[in-house]
Amino acid sequence: MTLITYVIQGLTTGITVTLGRFIGAKDRDGATRTVGSAICIFAVMAVALTLIMEIGAPYFSVWMNAPDVELTTAYLRICGGGLIFITAYNGISGLFKGIGNSNLPLVFVGIACVVNIALDLILVIVAGLGVKGVAIATISAQAVSVVLSLIIISRKELPFDVNKKSIRFHSGETKSILLAGVPLATQDFLTNFSFVVINSVANHLGNDSTVWSAIASGYSVDNKLTAFMMAIPVAFLQSMSVFTAQNVGAKQPKRIKKGLRYMIFTSIGAGVMLSLLCYFGGSVMARIFTSDAQSIYYAAEYLKGYAADALVACLLLMITGYFNGQGHSTFSMTQGLIGAFCVRIPIILFISKQPDATLFQVGFFGAMATYTQLIICICFYFVFKKKDSKKFSAKNRFTKSILP
Repeated sequence: MTLITYVIQGLTTGITVTLGRFIGAKDRDGATRTVGSAICIFAVMAVALTLIMEIGAPYFSVWMNAPDVELTTAYLRICGGGLIFITAYNGISGLFKGIGNSNLPLVFVGIACVVNIALDLILVIVAGLGVKGVAIATISAQAVSVVLSLIIISRKELPFDVNKKSIRFHSGETKSILLAGVPLATQDFLTNFSFVVINSVANHLGNDSTVWSAIASGYSVDNKLTAFMMAIPVAFLQSMSVFTAQNVGAKQPKRIKKGLRYMIFTSIGAGVMLSLLCYFGGSVMARIFTSDAQSIYYAAEYLKGYAADALVACLLLMITGYFNGQGHSTFSMTQGLIGAFCVRIPIILFISKQPDATLFQVGFFGAMATYTQLIICICFYFVFKKKDSKKFSAKNRFTKSILP
């Protein structure tokens, strides 16, 4: 489900970037067409993903070496049935981020969290629905958030219009969204697919059933914790994408460079904090989700290795956001594929073959992919910096294809 959410967010970034450029250029009609096209794209995407999850849930559960295939399948199918709400929530958040308003998405997710926690307590503890209750709570919380966001949209003055006439596939805007979003969605899918491979490998480590179960449980906790912490690097990506896109539309290259300079220092500072939290606070964080001593030990072991990844994740995604806003989403996809398939997956599969493999090694050596991607991004920036400056100062590709 985390994998699918990141795919949706990848496509959302395409909408955010396209809308951001129209907002920067003060083109209300273009922004309206972008929103109408986005609604159609996300509707098709929601239907497609729902079908994939409903049909593929049992196969995914087996492939991931899930400790309980039946319960995992039930969870995936319930969440899959509510993908329309997950898709709608991310799409609406992307629109608000595109106009530079990140406060309302924060309110939406805050409300969703409160509803989710409350329903978890009611459905799991009171009603005794177990895993199914957790899945129902997750989808219900997203649904509440979507309804509230639609109410706010209907009452708020926005720099675009939403009406029946505008809700269709506008060729220019649809093309722009897909050109920016599909490479990013592909990158997010394949990058996070490599983490699914790690999940499968972690579920299979251990020499006996007791150790195997504890490692699987510990890594399950790690999944929750890393998904939570990755919200920070993703925020750097999205904010930099929007900032860059709006200033490309407004033809303010100096402002982009100044913003990039500030964001480099900010992202490095955030990375240091995340890394220290992972290395020294793994046991404390794991206790939030489990009281089993062995599971806590293995969860903390992985996080110590993952600290190397957390150190540069904010910086990498921030730079990726800069490239996205400039229109280099294909490059962003390419460096992501190199990291996932040329580095992370081969390393993890090699480690899994070792008789004494540990979760620390999985976390630490898996981070080599992130460092590889960062090096590629830095090289790309310096090699093409002058070329891109001339290109965008004359007439960027977005302006040439869409803007008047």
